[in-house]
Amino acid sequence: MPARGRVALAVVLAGFLTVGVALLIARAAGFSRVRASLEDADARWFVVCFAAEGVAFGAYAFVLRDAMERGGGPRLRYRLSLHLTFASLGATRVIAAAGAGGLAVAWWCFWRAGHTRGDALIRVLGLNTLVYLVFGVGAWLAALLATIGLFGDAPLGLTLPWLVLIPLCIVAARFVTQPGIVERMTRPGGSLVRRGFGYAVAGTAWVRSLLESGDSGLPVASSAAYWAGDAACLWAALHSVGQPIPIAQLALAYATGYAATILPLPLGGVGGVEAAMTYALTAVGVPLAPALVAVAVYRLFGFWVPTIPALGALVLLPRAGRALERAAATAG
Repeated sequence: MPARGRVALAVVLAGFLTVGVALLIARAAGFSRVRASLEDADARWFVVCFAAEGVAFGAYAFVLRDAMERGGGPRLRYRLSLHLTFASLGATRVIAAAGAGGLAVAWWCFWRAGHTRGDALIRVLGLNTLVYLVFGVGAWLAALLATIGLFGDAPLGLTLPWLVLIPLCIVAARFVTQPGIVERMTRPGGSLVRRGFGYAVAGTAWVRSLLESGDSGLPVASSAAYWAGDAACLWAALHSVGQPIPIAQLALAYATGYAATILPLPLGGVGGVEAAMTYALTAVGVPLAPALVAVAVYRLFGFWVPTIPALGALVLLPRAGRALERAAATAG
């Protein structure tokens, strides 16, 4: 099937999955309640949703540009960084199992910018590790605040996994990034699985080196702005249906729902995100019908609206590749 045909098929399948999951949840909530929530929605908040996603994608472009430049890499124009961000997003929409498409496009971009194949992979894995580290720390803080009843509360079944798993992941990351272990784990050779694990360790070590360098303010702040912008879209969506919730509950529900995109689900986690985030919102007290509508609004602006420029950026990726080569030549 031609590439354009695969893209079209992926978008159509994503649409069917979204509608199917929404109909199942709407049936449980009651179609009349869902219709009432839709009719009562305040569309003025949609402008805030759009602006919040603009902040999110704009911030991610700064993270990507910093990872590209750090350690002697080329400094990209911000416009090109934004193009690469959307191209990576477009690939995630089409080949989305655990973000594989986006990772592949990002690796290609780093390679075209003059980094070796191995270094490009380490930087891409490190970039994603940093972004999700900020995500995990934010989710842990939200779970802690909700557990002690500060800025909202939530059931222990929702908070406990975050409170336990995030510290365990950080401890494990610190252990495998000790110098001797990194050297042993990243030795060339071995099975494909061993080499893949070695690159993951090297990417994690890259993040540790960045955080200990004293020059991590911009990428960390930009990562936080990326997540804050996306979560603000959900915040505005909840306001549009008259269901504002405290910030700790919002962050916890958002993180729990977003975690579905990390799983190896196709098409950007379509269906799984809607179900998980709707469940998480009901767990913190939002009625099912407005929770479903709020999540639908959030996904409209966080998934569907950016898909159009993202697929366009993916089609124009060869042009971006030539710009990356010119930037690399200038840096060299």
